[in-house]
Amino acid sequence: MSASDLLDMTTIQNLVELDDGGHGLLSEMIEIFREDTPRRIRDILAAIADGNAEELSRTAHALKGGSGALGAHALRILAADLEALGREGATEAGPDLHGRLEGTFQATLAALDAYVEGLEAK
Repeated sequence: MSASDLLDMTTIQNLVELDDGGHGLLSEMIEIFREDTPRRIRDILAAIADGNAEELSRTAHALKGGSGALGAHALRILAADLEALGREGATEAGPDLHGRLEGTFQATLAALDAYVEGLEAK
């Protein structure tokens, strides 16, 4: 996936503008995202393994919110789909959900890190 598929650049640029053109706020949010997301992914996978649709909806909602606030567009969409699945009372998320979540998370981190590096180079 390209950075434009992974990231909502409007959200990211708004975060930079909130920081008067700096990247301190964005970098801090990326670190929180880097630390919190693996736990959220584990919680989603556990809810699915337990067949707990309510917990799936709740944990996916949390991932969706954190991803959306940072501009992690592709991960937000994946989390929104999982949240909707859980709200429907289902937990069958298709093949290799762990790989899809982890792959999207890691690709998003790489795109965010590259974006910050580009800001630092200016």
